[in-house]
Amino acid sequence: MDATARAAIVTDVAGAVKVREYGLPQPGPGQFVLEVELCGMCGTDAHIYRGRLASVRFPALLGHEIVGRLAALGDGVATDHAGRPVAVGDRVGVFPSLSCGRCFECQVRRRPGSCPDRRPSYGFASPADRPPYLTGGFATHLYASNAGTVFYRTDLPAEVAVLQEPLSVALHGVERSAIRIGSTVVVQGVGAIGLMAVVAARAAGAAKVVAVGAPGARLELAALLGADTVVDLGEGPAGRRRAVFDALGRAGADAVIGTAGSPEAFTEALGLVADGGVLAELGNFTDRGTVPFNPYSDLLKRDLTIAGVYGAGPDMQRRYHQALTILERGGSPFERVVSHRVPLGRVREALEALGSGHPLDGRDVVKLAVDPSA
Repeated sequence: MDATARAAIVTDVAGAVKVREYGLPQPGPGQFVLEVELCGMCGTDAHIYRGRLASVRFPALLGHEIVGRLAALGDGVATDHAGRPVAVGDRVGVFPSLSCGRCFECQVRRRPGSCPDRRPSYGFASPADRPPYLTGGFATHLYASNAGTVFYRTDLPAEVAVLQEPLSVALHGVERSAIRIGSTVVVQGVGAIGLMAVVAARAAGAAKVVAVGAPGARLELAALLGADTVVDLGEGPAGRRRAVFDALGRAGADAVIGTAGSPEAFTEALGLVADGGVLAELGNFTDRGTVPFNPYSDLLKRDLTIAGVYGAGPDMQRRYHQALTILERGGSPFERVVSHRVPLGRVREALEALGSGHPLDGRDVVKLAVDPSA
């Protein structure tokens, strides 16, 4: 294992990203060090870069969609969380265990996000100016310093294994939206999580899936991943609504999964749900503002359910494993989702492109991933 590691550090809100060197720690009991192969760049990373998540203190090391090879194992790390033996050199997908697992919130309420002993989360609030270092994925190595961090061994290619985290979030959304065999579904937004929501809806038994978004490269992939109909954002709100209803053959879907990430999109999503249906909102993960809302006409009169979906939810370890099993089953062009690999030195450029929706290197962005070896 190399004696030093490199990490792309965001120095301030929308500020410079500097590649810094750190010494590699020796993992203690229950800990491990991972040589990062790929780290997906999430829309949340772009929002954090823009200063839209108040809990993040800069300078910060971002990146939470992590896959790599085990480089060093601490005492007691002998199996993954499915009970399979692991050794140095094995490829694993990493999902952080941030709560204590013993308190009232963890065991009784099953709300680990409310755990009073909750630790900083990898890649979301990883202060880069004090130890432990290397706690985010935009780096050559990850120091899994939270004992009990969940990880699963896999033989999938890195560009497919890196989709475990966004698919786990999509699976949480599908569960919250009560999709079942025969449901009609609209997926609003076709970024990585929206694309994975198409996959998850199909896995849950949806009879018809309509994907709404842009650009064209993402819509094309949504169709390949299981969407029956795709609707381009360029049609405008009224045109999109007509196109969705035409595709469904009725005025509204049983479930709408919102992944677009803007308050305006949430308002539009309300108009795409059939009376008695469910809107599962995933996309507004950071504070983008408020919208007008009438509890009578927008909710009660229509007998709607609005479900907030925050990340992979309280059963994140189970959903992460479910995501892995879906990816390993194959049958879809998962390898096409990662459209761009960028080196550490281009992290800021990639964050700017993701946040603006602009092409990168002359091609539409479907999914960005940081490749520390590039």
